[in-house]
Amino acid sequence: MEREVRWMRGSSIELFSDYFAQASNIFTLIDARVKLIFVLAVLALVLLGDKVGVSLLIVVLCIFILLLIRIPFRVILARMAGPLAMVSVIIVLQGLFFGKTPLYSFDHAGFCISIYKEGIGKGLLMASHVMAGTSLVLFLSITTPVNKLLGALKYFRVPNGWLEIMAFTYRYIFVFIEEAQSIMDAQRLRLGYRGVANGLRSWGTLVGSLFTRVYDQANATHTAMVLRGHSGMLHIKNPDRLTMSDIGASLLMVAVFSLLLLATFYWG
Repeated sequence: MEREVRWMRGSSIELFSDYFAQASNIFTLIDARVKLIFVLAVLALVLLGDKVGVSLLIVVLCIFILLLIRIPFRVILARMAGPLAMVSVIIVLQGLFFGKTPLYSFDHAGFCISIYKEGIGKGLLMASHVMAGTSLVLFLSITTPVNKLLGALKYFRVPNGWLEIMAFTYRYIFVFIEEAQSIMDAQRLRLGYRGVANGLRSWGTLVGSLFTRVYDQANATHTAMVLRGHSGMLHIKNPDRLTMSDIGASLLMVAVFSLLLLATFYWG
């Protein structure tokens, strides 16, 4: 049990922290402003485009980059598991409720269910947009430490209040993960997840306890900051000047974006 708990907590650090972003490789060394502009530009291209192939190409490109810098595939898959489950539901719902051309029909005892071609096509387009956006955000988060990302956002004049919320959210998310895992470990030792009914009851208790602790922690943090004379302005270091390698990376990203733009207009 102790080994399992240590493994779960180590996995949580890998999944949610900027553990990999702290490594030194060709992509983590690129200025955060360059990567942020590139990700936002490609994301806008994905949302405005209507080519499933282009979105899937972006997904493959992002995964290839992450594997290239030795990000474990299980970490990539774990971070994309939620969106993958969501897009599966999207495709099924679109196929069932939208369209006029049946691809498959199931008829039993007078009850007919049809899956439509137009709905599947629309669902695949929406799913490709979701996965492309997820891959881009994943690329940015895994290759950019939080402090550098906040510095880039400050450079682009994002309001200080938003930056402060982001910083505190990142700071305390691991505290609450530890709290949730500690509560769950205690519940498991008391066989709290034995059976569906007990599992649901224990899960409800966990969520309620966690919300209470989040509220208490927020009050304690606010009181501590007021006592230390916090003025509401979070100190975030301004990013350094762009280097020649950053400019070279910018030109390469412009080239990649141009190719994706051409593919959006001329593919198929």
